[in-house]
Amino acid sequence: MFDGAPDRTGPVARHFFAPPPGLSGRTPPHPGHMLQSRFLAPSGMTQGELARRLGISRRRLNELLNGRRGITPDTALRLAVHFRTDPWLWTAWQASFDLHAAWRQLRRPQR
Repeated sequence: MFDGAPDRTGPVARHFFAPPPGLSGRTPPHPGHMLQSRFLAPSGMTQGELARRLGISRRRLNELLNGRRGITPDTALRLAVHFRTDPWLWTAWQASFDLHAAWRQLRRPQR
């Protein structure tokens, strides 16, 4: 009998609720953490200085660095130009983080 809850015990369910290919069970770091640890800290810049150079508010940058905001295509382009990276790097980090969050939400038991 179908009670509305997904079957999480069969082989298809075990495969469905396993991490998607390319994702481990561990949460990837937020792109803001990557920005802080790999770019901002080594450069010695302050948040205010980087925000000014990117043309964004300090609040927007702070929210990004603290994981409360994601990297938009606009932000990815600004970061890529400033740090001479590929904008796809920034969007890939964000997509990986978002996919993992969606996967965790999907596999959370329904109440």
